[in-house]
Amino acid sequence: MKAWLLDEPRKLRLETFEPTKLAENQIKVKIEEVLLTNSDYEVYCGESKRKYPFILGRNAVGVVSKLGDAENAFFQKMDRVAIEPYIPCEVCDECKNGNYEKCSDMQELGYNCNGLLQNFVDLPYQLLHRLPQQLSNEKALFVPYVAFCLSIIDALNLEKGRHIAIFSSTKTGLILAQLVSYYQAVPVFISNEETLLDTARDLGIFYCFNPDKVSLEDEILLITGGRMCNELVYFSNSNFNMKDVYTVASVNANICLAGYSNKESKLSVAQICKKHLNIFGVYNGAGNYSSAINLLVTNTVNVDQLIGSKISFDKLNEEIAKLKHEDLVLKSQIVKIN
Repeated sequence: MKAWLLDEPRKLRLETFEPTKLAENQIKVKIEEVLLTNSDYEVYCGESKRKYPFILGRNAVGVVSKLGDAENAFFQKMDRVAIEPYIPCEVCDECKNGNYEKCSDMQELGYNCNGLLQNFVDLPYQLLHRLPQQLSNEKALFVPYVAFCLSIIDALNLEKGRHIAIFSSTKTGLILAQLVSYYQAVPVFISNEETLLDTARDLGIFYCFNPDKVSLEDEILLITGGRMCNELVYFSNSNFNMKDVYTVASVNANICLAGYSNKESKLSVAQICKKHLNIFGVYNGAGNYSSAINLLVTNTVNVDQLIGSKISFDKLNEEIAKLKHEDLVLKSQIVKIN
């Protein structure tokens, strides 16, 4: 078994391990491809601290290599699978009540425990989702993104025809905007990244604004007939002036803070109280993987423009050193494991 270990910021080491013994509830998966995302790159650069050594990689697809309990398994050898990175603790009150997606001590592969940038990994069968033949590995790598956005949709409780403001500096906002349209609400995509705005327009998102170039208040007043937005999503790894968020929000608006980030945003208690804003967080896509796979198979969510070039697993340390943040804003690189 081989894995890339991050020993310190910008220093990767390829390590070889002895094969592990499978537990009965586990499946050994041969990793085929891993998505290298902006979040992974932040960890690599040391911008998001981890305890070293650490294995990167949250989004991966693979094939079943070995079954811990072949007679009672739900999978067969060579099944292609997407990997759900969320591991609930199973001991907190939420887990005991079956609300695993709300686990108070959730582990996430590649975030707060070792990830998937390795050629083989042993996982509980509950974390695996069989992939249909029609879905390519490259598109399946975006299942976690779609599942996360579905959790946001669930939390917003969308109504048909409502204008939903999406503040995003990353590609995840493009996926959410497509889902908002699919559920017959109206996405208003707000980004300070022109490449994302151009791609949003290509995907059929009509309202796209850069807050550095237009008056958001004037634009939203015009398209909503003065009502402003009753639902807003702010991706926590984005860079926006929170004043713009409050300006766009209507009285009694719901604001979803999506994801997790080391970036700090200063929330105005005065504005929250004055407008009676309801603020809540969503940080994972647990429980939505089957639906996410279906949405990608039917091309309801189009990720073609988000697929970047491929990197050889053996040359990862050389190739990742050449990357910059802007290289991963729109397109995620794919690490191909032979």
